[in-house]
Parts: sequence; structure tokens; C-alpha cells
Amino acid sequence: MGKYSVIILLGVIVLILGLTSPFSSMFGPRLDPVPNSQKVAHSSHCAGCHGPDKTAQSLVDAEGNDVNIHEDWQISMMGLSAHDPFWRATVAHEVNIYPEAKEEIESTCLKCHAPLGSIESRLNGHPYSMELMLMDSLGLDGVSCSSCHQQPEAGLGSGHSGNFEIDTNRLMFGPYPNPVQGPMQIYVGFDPVFADHIYNSGICSGCHTLITETLDDDGLPSGEFFVEQATYHEWLNSVYPSQGKECQTCHLPFIEDSVVIATDLLALKKRFPFGLHQFFGANTAMLTMMHENKDELGLPGVSSNHAWNESIENNRLSLSKAATVELKEVFVVNDTLYFDVHVTNKTGHKLPSGYPSRISWLEVILTDDQSNDTLYQNGLMDQNGNITGRNMPYEPHHEIVLSEDDVQIYEMVMSDLNGHLTTRLNGAVQPFKDNRLLPLGFRRTHPAYDTVAVWGSANQDLNYTDESNRGSDKIQYRVALNGRKGFADLQVAMRYHTFPSRWMDDLFQSDSIEEVAVFKSMYAGYEDFVEVIDAASIDDIDLSTTAVRDIEGSVQFKIYPNPGTGNMVIIENSKNKLSGLNYQLVDIRGAIIQRGAANEKIILPDNMSPGLYYFILFEKGKSIASISYSVF
Repeated sequence: MGKYSVIILLGVIVLILGLTSPFSSMFGPRLDPVPNSQKVAHSSHCAGCHGPDKTAQSLVDAEGNDVNIHEDWQISMMGLSAHDPFWRATVAHEVNIYPEAKEEIESTCLKCHAPLGSIESRLNGHPYSMELMLMDSLGLDGVSCSSCHQQPEAGLGSGHSGNFEIDTNRLMFGPYPNPVQGPMQIYVGFDPVFADHIYNSGICSGCHTLITETLDDDGLPSGEFFVEQATYHEWLNSVYPSQGKECQTCHLPFIEDSVVIATDLLALKKRFPFGLHQFFGANTAMLTMMHENKDELGLPGVSSNHAWNESIENNRLSLSKAATVELKEVFVVNDTLYFDVHVTNKTGHKLPSGYPSRISWLEVILTDDQSNDTLYQNGLMDQNGNITGRNMPYEPHHEIVLSEDDVQIYEMVMSDLNGHLTTRLNGAVQPFKDNRLLPLGFRRTHPAYDTVAVWGSANQDLNYTDESNRGSDKIQYRVALNGRKGFADLQVAMRYHTFPSRWMDDLFQSDSIEEVAVFKSMYAGYEDFVEVIDAASIDDIDLSTTAVRDIEGSVQFKIYPNPGTGNMVIIENSKNKLSGLNYQLVDIRGAIIQRGAANEKIILPDNMSPGLYYFILFEKGKSIASISYSVF
């Protein structure tokens, strides 16, 4: 039996089932197939089979929770990409600054935010513009089904800046072998094909590697180029490709439940694993803003408030897994509190990644545990969205924090052709600073390093750049106590902001432009909309410079010879308890000279300079004693 005979037979069966089955809305709305002149499919053609099933027989997990593909995608930043008011405002702003480059600016932006409209227009030999997108259902469909499921395996991963291949042979590539072809062939006019490259990170490269041409003040090409984002290259320059962890592993997380993936065909084989199509990310602020303004934004008939809230919370959950924060080596010497903050990137790319407005920073607060008075604060944000103490024009990377105004901010800061700070994507030529947390396994020798380089003073910080620390950062804090005694509680949080108010200042200078004015009206109240990625705390820190804590009762430590020559010292204590203890030898500034296990005899570094030092003893990472030691 030939292919078309099978299709006709399936059509008859479907018609009979549709008339006699209780599922009278079989395959959802009866749209005509995609016109032959059109090479991509609108998501509405996919919604009939891959949208919600009112009978709860398909597209539900093992517990009966709705996991339908269409609605989950529709309230993701992928589904909403063409409606994003910040993006629309930014495009209008840059076109206003560089009117001569309007066509190129809009074309570049639309390739990723409205890819199907852009692709169809290019295939027909026509330029695509924002004006056309606003009247084009394909453009307004955002990064929809065909954007990913029509990408062929050939050339995968080589695309960038919105230039990626789409198969025009009316094929839809999917992850499951032996797909049932009839319904899609009849109702959509496409052939479903098994192709496991849909799991490959190369699917994401075409838009998450964006290189733009730098314009001069007159809006003319300068011959220079700028890497706006290289998330795909960051993943390439990490340990995760060798571990088989793709972008989809985290952003389209798989559940092991067997799921019927299309509605109304109960005879379909259940499939697993099943990828949740909410596209977990980090942009809770924009999802919240769009939910609150969905009518004004003219969003399509998107799901219930419950579905919106679920999408926002899933993004918040994703963000909470992005990094870990640890407090280590806390001790007091010479009326100064010393502690290290260790931050570890758990993502497969830089953190934060994507559009360069996004920042992450450390907030540190020390409070008296009796009066709750704030003794020290660093990295607090005010109600206007400004980080207290942040330098102009930008904050440098810090290895050692010596004051409340030294705030560790992980960010990309762009410069223009004149060496001035800019937030204009088309004016940027290179970063002043890029100290965003590196992914595990990051190497300077990797072929993709030129697009993902470290910029600024972070290059001199071995705690950030050394390969043994790659994927993490250690910041040493020094807090002057000014004679304060007693006990205190220390808290540190890593915070994240999608569109901080400082970035908005330049944008809102163009608030006479409609798109900018619309976004500005929605932005009110979002100046300090921040998320916590991770946090750590230590309570009851003894701020005394003389007290020695007990270990299993009263234990007194002494060190000799003291003063010494700087060759060797012997540590003794009243209960002969050194097992399990570690030490740090620090100078009067708190710089670590040497560290190791607290053995009875410790060989010191050669050529120690005369002066005052301290041995800090630790048990399970917590300081228990400080012993002064002089070298003559």
C-alpha cells in the first residue's frame, strides 16, 4: 500500500472516530493544513494535538498533572519572545539613535525574537521589519515549534546571530522513534520524523550566539564587531559536553513518567523521557511583568493564573540551582573580622548569561545577635534599584573586600568606540569588564575563548581564573570591628536582577518613543525586583580578639618558640587534641601565608619577614582559636 493510500485510510479512520468517539473535539480546532507556499508551521497547527486534553488522558504525568506542550511553551520566554516589552523598547530605542541602520537592526533582532516570520519573509525574498511583525501571526508566534523542530542535523551548532538552517521539506524532527505520521500529515501537512539531534545543544546556538556589527556615532558600520552573548560557546568551553549534558538537560528538564504526547488517540504508545516545555530559565521579572500586563500587551489566549504562576515558580526554582554560596574560614584577628565567601557556578555557561543587562552580586550583612543592630552591610539595594556603594562608571572585580563600598558584582560592562560606557548594543565594541562566573571546566586555550573571554581586573585574580578554581570564585572580606565585642550573625546572599534600574537610565531618555513609554509604565515597581540565587549564614561569631573557644571542655593552646625565627614552630595544648584541626598562618593584614593540618610540628615558609603573625585554628571549618606569633 502506497504512502498516500495509507494517509487516505487513516483519514477515514480519524473521521469515523471523530464522529463516534466521545472526544468530539478530536485534534482540537480543525485548521486547514499549512499552505504549500508556507515552509514553517504556526504553533496553532500543533496545539490541536499537543495542547490540553480535557479528558486528562494524554499529556499528563503519572500523577495526572497537565504537562501539555503548547500551553507550557506559550507562557515561556520562548513563546513570549515577540511580545517582550523590554525587547521592543530596546529595538525602538536603538533605531531612534541609529535611524540609518533601521533595517539591519530590526532584521537582526527579529531573526531570533520572531524567527518564523523572519524566515518566511527571507525565503520569499523580502526584508522583515517590526512593522510587518506586528501584523504577522507567524512573527508574533515567537520562538515556536518550527523554530526548533525544523532544524536539520546538518550544520547544527554552526549558526549564529539568528542565521540557522531550517528544513524546507515539510519535515518535523522529534525525539521518539517510529512516530505515528497520519494525524500530522493530514491536519498539518508535515511529516514527523525521528531525529535525536533535537536533544543537541546545537539547536540553541543560532540565537544564543549573537555577534553584532558595531556602529559609529553616525550609525555607519565601523568594521568592528561585538559578541552580545555567546551562551552556546560558553557551554562548549565547559566540562558539560564531555559529560553528555546538553542545554535541554536543564532548560527543558525531562521527567521519567511515560506520557501520551498527543490528544484523543488513546492507542498511542506512551513515550519517555518527556521534556517539559516551559523552558526553565531565570527571567522571573519579565514573566511576572507580562502576566500583570497581558491584556495591554495583547497576548494570545494564554493559560490560567495557575499556569502563569507555575511557570514563574519553575524559573525561580531553576535560578535557585544556578549557584551555591558558602561562608568559610571565619576568624577575628587584630580587631578585624575575616571571612571568605565561596561562590560556585552550577550552570553550563557564564552566570549571569544572555543579554548583558543582567547582573548578579553579593549582599553581606553582619548584625549584633543581641540588639540586632547592623554592624556591617555590603551590596544592599535601595528602593530605586541602586546598589549602595557601586562605583561609577562601573564596579571593578574584587579579590579582597576592604570596605562597605567594595561590592562584588558579576556582570558584563560594554564600551563604545570612544571608550565610554554604553548600554547600546549596536554601539558596543568590547567589554570594559566581564567577570561573570565561569562554568566548570572553562579553559583559556579552548578554541571558543575569543568569544567568551574574561575582561578586566578579574584576569589578575587567581581565585577566579586559576584552573583549579574554574567554575567558582573566592572573595576575602575584611571587616573592621572598631572595638566591638560580643557575638554577631553573618549573612551573605547572591542576588540576581534581570533589568536593573541603572541599565534603564539610558533607555528611558527616549521615553517619547511609544514602545519605550509602554515599557517604562510597566517597569514602575520593578526597580528592586530581585531574586536570591543562594544564601549562607553563620550565627554566634565571637567578635572578641582574645577569647579562645573550648573544645570538649577547657583546652589551652600555646606555640613556641615565640618569638621565633620563622623556621619551625611547635603547637601544644592541655588535652593533646590536634587531630582533626587545621590551621592558617596569616600576616597582620590577614593575607594567608600558609595553611594545612595542625600537626605538632609545623615547618614554616622560607624567608618569613620579621613581624607579627597569627595562627588561626579551625575545627570543621569554624575558627576556634587565634594565637599570635612573632618573627624576629
